[in-house]
Amino acid sequence: MRNILFKKGLVIGIIVLFVGISFVPNISGSVKKTTKIEDVYNEINNEMKTMGTTSINPERLENPFFETYEIIEFGQTTWGLSAADFNDDGNIDFAVSSATSPFSYSTISILYYEGDLGFTQDDVFTFNYSYISDLDSGDYDNDGDFDLMFTYSEAVYYQGYYVKINGVVNMLFNDGMNNFGNRTEVAWHGSGTPYDPENRINPQLSSADYDLDGDVDFLVGDNSGKIEFYKNNGSGNFTSAGIIHDFGHCSWGVTSADYDNDGDIDFLVAAEYSEFLGHVYLKHNQMVESNYTICFESGPGEIINDISNAPGTACLTSIDYNNDGAMDYIAGMWKIPYLFMNKQNVFDRFLICGLPSFEGYTDNLNEGALTVADYNDDGFDDLVVGGVQGVVRLFINKHCLAVITRPEERYWYKFDEKQYPIFKNSGVLVIGRITIGVEELEKIERVEFYVNRWRRHKDTTPPYNFTWRFGNPFRHNHTIKIVAYNDDGSYSSEDEIKIWRFF
Repeated sequence: MRNILFKKGLVIGIIVLFVGISFVPNISGSVKKTTKIEDVYNEINNEMKTMGTTSINPERLENPFFETYEIIEFGQTTWGLSAADFNDDGNIDFAVSSATSPFSYSTISILYYEGDLGFTQDDVFTFNYSYISDLDSGDYDNDGDFDLMFTYSEAVYYQGYYVKINGVVNMLFNDGMNNFGNRTEVAWHGSGTPYDPENRINPQLSSADYDLDGDVDFLVGDNSGKIEFYKNNGSGNFTSAGIIHDFGHCSWGVTSADYDNDGDIDFLVAAEYSEFLGHVYLKHNQMVESNYTICFESGPGEIINDISNAPGTACLTSIDYNNDGAMDYIAGMWKIPYLFMNKQNVFDRFLICGLPSFEGYTDNLNEGALTVADYNDDGFDDLVVGGVQGVVRLFINKHCLAVITRPEERYWYKFDEKQYPIFKNSGVLVIGRITIGVEELEKIERVEFYVNRWRRHKDTTPPYNFTWRFGNPFRHNHTIKIVAYNDDGSYSSEDEIKIWRFF
């Protein structure tokens, strides 16, 4: 505590040195007299929170990658999402699982897309036993319509609490009219012993035709860290093909796509290897290379990114954000979805936004949910996001190709040197000169830098940056904007950040 107070006092001292303790500018441009050093810090802290947002902000939905719309609010735990054209009208709909708050039952709903970002809700299944952990869809019985698969955890009353002991995968077959009955259990995992680390609870799904035999198979991960492969016989009957790999614990994130462009479906796993630490692994499918004899070889796969989260896992979905044919992915960690861009098989991470808190409760994406489809029919993948609070949001792809990555939110900078975070949520404080750094998502022609609407610099060579050395000594709140241009010279996208600068 003493060290934190010392750091805050140091920052305040620097501000006082260059600004003066008697006057602090506020957002309206007037001056407010203050008599305490602590007031200087609090004034800046409070005003920076009301100045707006930057593109990379852990507390707000605004971001350069997606335009965000709230679609519907359920009670809680929208942990399952799956996109498909359920009514065969040419529009992509999505299925979502949710629960009442407080819990009395869970529901699976289909949100039919009506165009112009409008949806119509149809509740197709009610489940009174427990929360639904995950949801997926596919034509599992090969009859021409989309069926639903969902998971949950069985629990027993033990030492005064309900304790999860087993994970269950169920199928809901579509009768062709989007009536989903005949609930069928297709997998049951767990020792049945409370608090056994081998209990395969909180099961998470991903499905695709992994063995290239024309039907939809599925993978399931869970708290134990195991990833199990189930093969479809063509009519919706599944047989376990065994454990692909045991990661130790918490393999919640699973998503599938052809990441190496060889014609078969690979998958990613977000798995914990130590407390609060994990990796995202790329597991390559071997069907094409092995002449259709081996689907997945043993072993964990290739580590492509690290996870620092509680626990060390995340929900995942595959996306080709920039429509270049190379699969990217999105990971939901706590309340933050991150975009991982595939740059020649190296995945660069970009923070998209933060899901806002509600009535003191923080949203959480660790158990889901994310799904992807092109909702505005522009050829680019859009994103649907759920979470523990039960709010479902649609993120429309803005085709962003470059973002400001420096300075970083919550930190202060002294003569271009990054110091440490001093603001709880958002805000950037700069003393002296500052370098504005930009990272590209793919190859671009140039970046133009603007300070308060005036163009100050143009950079045509990566890494793109601009060192801002001189400014108006009587103005301290500033907007820095960058405009990026495509490789052919056409306008691509823009991003901005608001900062406080002194001296």
